[in-house]
Amino acid sequence: MTNVNNLGLLNSLSELINSHYDSGNHAIASYLVENISRLDQVTVNEIIDHAYVSRSAVRRFCEKLGYSSLIDLKSSFSKIIFPSDIRHRSKEDYHINNLQLTELIKKMLDDINTVFTSSVLDQIVYQINRHNEVILLCANNTSNTLIKFQQEMIYANKVIVVLDQKYRSNKYLKALKPNALLITVSTSGKYAEILNDFLRELPGDKMMITGNRNENLAKSYDQVFYISNSSFTEDYLGIYGKYGITYLFDQIFLRYVALFK
Repeated sequence: MTNVNNLGLLNSLSELINSHYDSGNHAIASYLVENISRLDQVTVNEIIDHAYVSRSAVRRFCEKLGYSSLIDLKSSFSKIIFPSDIRHRSKEDYHINNLQLTELIKKMLDDINTVFTSSVLDQIVYQINRHNEVILLCANNTSNTLIKFQQEMIYANKVIVVLDQKYRSNKYLKALKPNALLITVSTSGKYAEILNDFLRELPGDKMMITGNRNENLAKSYDQVFYISNSSFTEDYLGIYGKYGITYLFDQIFLRYVALFK
């Protein structure tokens, strides 16, 4: 079974690289990223020699990211950890031109506008306003958008928590209250599938925003909002996951401010 922490691994590494300069964790994270193409060959001794850290520091680093050992962490490195469904892209996908991309984005925006009417947006923002504790759960591919949304909501005097890494050890989830609102954002549904068993263990009201209309996936949620008229399980170029989620959460923010600011 895929470790749910895998889907936040890039965020965990980025945080260590960005905020722990000159620390052992920064050195280890940087070395792993620099050698990501040959990570299966990297050993503990190699990290010790090149990152100038101790064996115990490597062990603590792995545990900090939610893995029992370097072997466990290395096994999680696959295309699944990367954003925008990179794992499904073909070589030809990287040669798409700006006119093709623009047309795809236009079609996506029209699609979203037909499903997220004012009344649907109202349902979401009223739920966000009604709950004192609101937590957004996401993988690497949507975290930057949701953090921007979190920061914008400060203007509306609403505190929202974004969880995008180390899910199983996260203190917010361990202290979650029954009246919390959990919102899973999973465009293709892949993240939601992996999160599903873990989500069932958590208290609170549960909402999902997705393009995957799998009925079994929807059973874990009190409310499901579909980002497209069509059901899809892949989002090869991140048209919905990258551009669509940004657009949708801009709409949610604007509607929230109009009603409650």
